Amino acid sequence: MKANGQRGAVTAEFALVSTILLMLLLMCLELGFILDAQLVVTGAARDGARQASIDGGWSGAVEDRVDALLDMGGLDPEAGEVGVSPQQVAYGRPVRVEVAYPYRVRSPFLIPIIPAEILLEAEVVTRSERLDDR
Repeated sequence: MKANGQRGAVTAEFALVSTILLMLLLMCLELGFILDAQLVVTGAARDGARQASIDGGWSGAVEDRVDALLDMGGLDPEAGEVGVSPQQVAYGRPVRVEVAYPYRVRSPFLIPIIPAEILLEAEVVTRSERLDDR
């Protein structure tokens, strides 16, 4: 009789522990996906800043470059927002490119624990390389 009682206790303990371990595993996987998306957003901001420094501020090429990198990274380019300030800048002056991307959590089991959407942001400041056409 004792063995059956212990077997039931072991089964109940396993059910509790395995649930916690599964949640931890899913959280680790989701953290990896979030970090990957953050690296993609940071790289897109860096490339956008490079384009902005060449163009002397905002241009359609900056947004195209950021969108292309988000797409290559497996993120939806339509969801990302790009900001360049100032819009036009003289040679040697700083230009700032900001990229914001709303990342949606992939695992529905984690939504009660962490937010369903996490805003990933990256900001890069560089100097303008565009010479005035005189």
